[in-house]
Amino acid sequence: NNIAWRKYNRNKKIMTDFLPAIFLGIILAFTVGPVFFTILEISFSKGFKAAVFFNLGVVLSEIVFFAIAYASTSSLLESIQENPSWKILGGVLLFFYAGITLLGMYQNKADEGQYSFDPGSESPNLIKNMVRGFLLNIINFAVLVFWILIVANYGPGFQDTEYKMFLFFLTIVGTYFLIDLGKIYLAQQLKSSLTRSVVTKIKIAVNSVILIIGIVLIFKGLLE
Repeated sequence: NNIAWRKYNRNKKIMTDFLPAIFLGIILAFTVGPVFFTILEISFSKGFKAAVFFNLGVVLSEIVFFAIAYASTSSLLESIQENPSWKILGGVLLFFYAGITLLGMYQNKADEGQYSFDPGSESPNLIKNMVRGFLLNIINFAVLVFWILIVANYGPGFQDTEYKMFLFFLTIVGTYFLIDLGKIYLAQQLKSSLTRSVVTKIKIAVNSVILIIGIVLIFKGLLE
């Protein structure tokens, strides 16, 4: 009985420790931002594998941010929150990312017609999409703030067993990645009914949103 009770308490503690990580992963997956829109757009326009590799790039950037947050102190969080230069820098980077993408689309207009994805053309761009996902997420300093807050709030509770903080991180990222796979799959179900014109409009809308986010960040930084 004592063994069963200890096992029950141990399992209950594991659930108590890691259930918040699942919820945080869900929040991260459904946070509306540049990555949220872009991953759907890539799924529509370039296919399942391209979107998965883009998502892998995002996950790599999350690992970098977590490592920075884990190694840093609260002074870094204060610097990001209090120094408007971070917002201006992030806004400028997002603005140029979206602006260059829109300019490239304008210069390479495609004929309208039924959109069809050629799997053979997907492979050469997989690494490119991974790099794109990494860069788009790494310039979003709000994600770094997110991880610093996670480490600051949950890190002290895992001081006795340091590896639990890494398991907590893996649970968040794993939940995020699985939900994004679901979003990519659902986007693929809609893809067959899309024309090239619709896909182009989606890409323009997505990058326009990123452009606006960049402008808002720049103005917020300048007004502070």
